[in-house]
Amino acid sequence: MSKIVLFLMSKSIDSLVLLESNVKKLKSLVVELKKENSLISKNLNLKEETLIKQTTDLREWKEKYKSLKIANTFLGSNDKSLTKLKINKMIKELDKCIMNLTS
Repeated sequence: MSKIVLFLMSKSIDSLVLLESNVKKLKSLVVELKKENSLISKNLNLKEETLIKQTTDLREWKEKYKSLKIANTFLGSNDKSLTKLKINKMIKELDKCIMNLTS
């Protein structure tokens, strides 16, 4: 064989070896990225669960705060009109509940 053909064959083999090495590196990188993606997904799910719980807790605390404000209004507020408005609002809500129960 001529030197040129041998040279070309040698270059082709070197290129194939390099290609194989790069493919192995890429496979390894894909595996690592899949693991990292899985960890990130798990972390995101935990964060979402925490957010849902905190949102529920916040809603409950807001409701408790509202009830506490109403109770404080009844206990000793000097603002009689505010107390009357609160009582009237509660009566209307009770009337709606009674209407819904009777229908």
